[in-house]
Amino acid sequence: MLRVFLAAAPDRDRTNPWVRYGADGRVTSSGNDAPGQWPADAALEVVLAAAPVRLAVVDLPPMPPNRLRQAARFALEDQMAAGAEEAAIAVAPSGRPTIAAIASRALIDSVATHERRVARIVPESALAPRNPGWTWCVSGTGDSFVRREDGSAFAVGAAHDDDLPVELQAALAQARRAGTAPAVVHSAKSTRPDRLAQWSQATGVPFVAAAPWRWEDAAPAAFAAAPDFLGIDASSQSAGTISPAVRMFRPAMLLGALALALHVGASLAQWAWLATTDWRLSRQMTALAANAGLPAGSPAVAAAAIARRNAELRHAAAKPAPADPLPLMARAAHALGELPQGSLRSASYTDDGWTLELGKLDADATSSVMRALGRAGVDTVAAPTSSGIRMRMTLDAAAR
Repeated sequence: MLRVFLAAAPDRDRTNPWVRYGADGRVTSSGNDAPGQWPADAALEVVLAAAPVRLAVVDLPPMPPNRLRQAARFALEDQMAAGAEEAAIAVAPSGRPTIAAIASRALIDSVATHERRVARIVPESALAPRNPGWTWCVSGTGDSFVRREDGSAFAVGAAHDDDLPVELQAALAQARRAGTAPAVVHSAKSTRPDRLAQWSQATGVPFVAAAPWRWEDAAPAAFAAAPDFLGIDASSQSAGTISPAVRMFRPAMLLGALALALHVGASLAQWAWLATTDWRLSRQMTALAANAGLPAGSPAVAAAAIARRNAELRHAAAKPAPADPLPLMARAAHALGELPQGSLRSASYTDDGWTLELGKLDADATSSVMRALGRAGVDTVAAPTSSGIRMRMTLDAAAR
């Protein structure tokens, strides 16, 4: 396994640290070379420096795993300095609350397109240990970052032997004012005991020594559990053990396995037919959009352009379009009727979708309403707010 540490998009003239690992997870070789001199492994993982990435914790209601990334983006929308569409979001494959990584989409795209061997892009800060309180680590760039006990992380300035970074001092002061100061700060760098005592006295928070942090020494489990900017939302897995009594049913199991094999074969044939049909329809949709003078860079772009033109023509004929406010609300009305009385506080329509502000709901009620909306052809994402639940409803692409 080859891993490369990047603080910015790769540049053919700029060297970057790389480490190669054996099957047992131990380092077998390392170097610091420009991209053209990296080892020629078939695939590589990129470790993105802590400075351009922020780790946040979001408490999301139960939902299908493949909706986690979209829901996390919706929940973090108010916390993004840039526009939501300019940010790349990655979520940890397991655990609650969910750990989400936020970085510049331009940076992630530039890393992925510059080096096509890249299989994963994980943040350095997500590899650092989660100790009680805060853990202050020195990044591979020389800057530093703090990993909180809950899994979130933020970047601070360069780490010096004598002085605390101004950003770390400010973060501790703000935490004290808010009553959320950490019980201890683990200094994961070589620090003299007298400096730890000096910082403890200056900040009012105990500083203790911890093993120096190096990204290349992170455990394989830390890499596996880190949010991946190129990955899909992981699905939950389950495993079980087989009882010895199952041996009694081996003949029936063999027949079942044969039936399963036949079913899988038929499913694969059906999948191939559906894939071919989907490819043909995508080509036809792209050609239709191009012939009409509409954007047709991809089937998704073509479908969106055709839907917009359909809405424009229907509006010109004084007819409603499928994604208009009233048709969309009518489609969702039956499912929203399952909400407890008085839980809907406000509703606003912008950008082809309704945003609902709901009161406090338990997780089961939220999931039930979202499933009912999905059956009605309405895409939904939901995120908790200080006063309840915020839900965004848009028309399913297949219904446009």
